[in-house]
Amino acid sequence: VSTQSTWGYQGKKYEVPIKRNYIESSELEKIKDNSGKVLRYYDPGYLNTISATSKVCFIDGDKGILEYRGYPIEELAEKSSFLEVAFLLIYGELPSQREYAYWRNKVMKHTFIHTDLGQQMKSFRYDAHPMGMLVSTLASISTFHPESNPALQGEKIYNNKKIRNKQIHRLLGNTPTIAANAYRHRIGRPYNTPRNNLDYVENFLYMLDRLNEGKYKPHPKLVRAIDILFILHAEHELNCSTAAVRHLVSSGVDVYSAMSGAAAALYGPKHGGANEAVLRLSLIHI
Repeated sequence: VSTQSTWGYQGKKYEVPIKRNYIESSELEKIKDNSGKVLRYYDPGYLNTISATSKVCFIDGDKGILEYRGYPIEELAEKSSFLEVAFLLIYGELPSQREYAYWRNKVMKHTFIHTDLGQQMKSFRYDAHPMGMLVSTLASISTFHPESNPALQGEKIYNNKKIRNKQIHRLLGNTPTIAANAYRHRIGRPYNTPRNNLDYVENFLYMLDRLNEGKYKPHPKLVRAIDILFILHAEHELNCSTAAVRHLVSSGVDVYSAMSGAAAALYGPKHGGANEAVLRLSLIHI
């Protein structure tokens, strides 16, 4: 549904359509002053600018609405796992049993990181913040896979579906291992090797908490709680991290450098740092 609005500028009138409560910036290009210069819209910080539309997520914080691909978050949190939701967000539909088995297998195989990457993480100071380690290590992954770097192989490399999917599997698989290693480094404990016979979140908690128990498994209730937490944080429209990624990938940079930028944005106190502050406050009251 669209309506017409009439704008007057330097003695001229223009018809500007309003669609779903916004105007297209291209309409402003039609409005010119007497010297022929195009009218510009000044919006510091993009406080009132729409830079994209999304079929992936819908969020209305005031009304408590969060939907992924049209599915209410309450339904997904109750009936799905994080890996199923990740598949939904990326490919647009929930996976079939066969698709999920293949998807899970590919992601879990990539939970193992390169030995040199693990050694690099051990070179951080003993008190390095885990987020700083995550940001740096994610960026380093690109140096281990030059065959997947647009700067080295051409900017159209990600047009190849097989190559594109491999980066998705690797990122989803590597990231929890890197995060767990960053935590273990901070507490002075050796890194735990991933276990493919565990589910995604279960394996993450295993890497975080296992000491020397031969058959250690995280408590199922804790696993489910973290699984739901991952689902709730999986997608929040065009937030700071997403905007950072879109800006970075527009240059043709590799996906690992882009994800490092997203993590760096998340490190900021006005983005992910706010979540950290809430957790710290919660721990004080427990």
